[in-house]
Amino acid sequence: MLAQDDRRISRFWLASLLVAALALRLGWGFVLPAEEETLKGLPDQAGYLEMAQNLVRGQGLMWVDRRFDDQTYAVRMPLYPLLVAACGASVRALRVVQAFIDTSTVLAIYLLARRWLGARPSIFAAAIVAVDPFLIYFSGLVLTETLFTAMLCWSLALLVTRRSFLWGGLVLSMSVLLRPSALLLPVTAGIASALANRPRLASTSRGWPLPVGTTMLLLSLLALLPWAIRNRTVLGRWIWTTTNGGFVAYDGFNDDATGGSDQSALSSLEWNSRLRRLSEVQRNDLLQEEAWQWIENTWRERPRRLFELTAAKIARTWSPVPLSAEFGSRRMYKAAAMVYTIPFALLIVVGLWKGIVPRAGKVFLVLPAVYITLVHAMSIGSLRYRVPVEPAMAVLASAGALAVLSSLRLPSWRRSDPVPRSTAP
Repeated sequence: MLAQDDRRISRFWLASLLVAALALRLGWGFVLPAEEETLKGLPDQAGYLEMAQNLVRGQGLMWVDRRFDDQTYAVRMPLYPLLVAACGASVRALRVVQAFIDTSTVLAIYLLARRWLGARPSIFAAAIVAVDPFLIYFSGLVLTETLFTAMLCWSLALLVTRRSFLWGGLVLSMSVLLRPSALLLPVTAGIASALANRPRLASTSRGWPLPVGTTMLLLSLLALLPWAIRNRTVLGRWIWTTTNGGFVAYDGFNDDATGGSDQSALSSLEWNSRLRRLSEVQRNDLLQEEAWQWIENTWRERPRRLFELTAAKIARTWSPVPLSAEFGSRRMYKAAAMVYTIPFALLIVVGLWKGIVPRAGKVFLVLPAVYITLVHAMSIGSLRYRVPVEPAMAVLASAGALAVLSSLRLPSWRRSDPVPRSTAP
C-alpha cells in the first residue's frame, strides 16, 4: 500500500511538472513578437521561415541567398523547414507546437533517469530541464534547437530502456536531418548504449543480427538517402548533408576568426564578386578548400594560433553566460544564466565523481556533450550548440544532488521503486 501511495504521489508531481513546463513555454511564446521583421536579429530564423513559406506555396525547399542573389536548395537540412511548413509557416503556431515538443523533452529525461535512479530523483532531473532558461528561450525561436533536443533526448531514453536499440537508433539517425554536425552521433551513442546495457544489445533474445555500430551506420545512411537523391536530382551532386559546410568551415578558420560566427569577411567586394560567379555547390567547395588551406598553412607557421582558436571555441560553447551582442550585454540575462548554469555544472561534477549512476551510464550520459564539444572545436563555438546536450546531464546532476544530501546526512530521496528488470544492467 505504501509503495502504491508513493507511486501515486510521484505521478502527481510528474504530471504537475509537465503542466508547469508547458505553461512556461507557451507563455514565453506568446510574449515574443511574431512579426517577420523581429526574426532578423537571428538571421537563421528568417531563412527557415522563408524556406517553409516556399514549401507552402509549392515552390519547393529553396531559399534565396541575397548576398549573392542566388536560389539555394541544400543550404539547410530539410526536417526543420518541413516542421515549420506543417505549421502553415505561422510563427505563432510553430511556437505552440514547439512548446509541446520541448515539454516532451522533460518527460524523456524523466524516463532516461529512471534507468538508474528512483522516481523522486528522476522527477528532480526532469525539473532541472523544465526550468532550463535556455530551453525555454529557444522554444520560442524559429531554430532547430527545440526539435533536435527532443529527438536527441528521446533517442537516448529509447536506447537504454528497450531491449532493442532500433527505435532509438532511428530517432537519432533522423536527427541528422536537422543538424549535419550530428552525423557520427548515432554510431557513437549506439556503441555507448551497448556498453550501458550489458550484455550487448546485439545478442539480445530478439537476435538482432548486426553489430551496434554497423546498425547505426546503416540507419543513418537510410535516413539521409532520400535527401541525397533529391540533391543529386536538383544540384547534380550527391550532397548528403548541406552546401553550407564550406561557409561554416571558412567561418571557423580564417585570419579574422575569433571562435564565434562572423561571416562579414565574405561580404567584402572582392569575396562577393568572386562568389557571385559560382553555383551553390561551387561556393561550398571553394570555401572548404580555403579553410583547409588556411589550417595547413597555420599549422606549419603558427601552430599556437590553432590551439588558441580551438580553446576559444570550446570556451564559447561552454560559456556560463550569453556572449552574443543581443544578450551578452544585458546584466539580467547574464545573471539568469549564471544562477542556473553554475549550480547545474557543480552538481554534474559531483554526479560524475560520487553519483550512483554506474560508470558505463555516466559515459553514455556525458558522451553527447563530449561529441558536440569536439565537433564545434573544429568549426565554430556558440552557447546554442550545447543546449541540446545539457538535458541528458541533468540525470548526473540529480545523482549529484542525491550524493550531497547523503553526505550531509539529510533526508534524501530513496529508490522507492526498483529499476524494471528488463532495463537493469
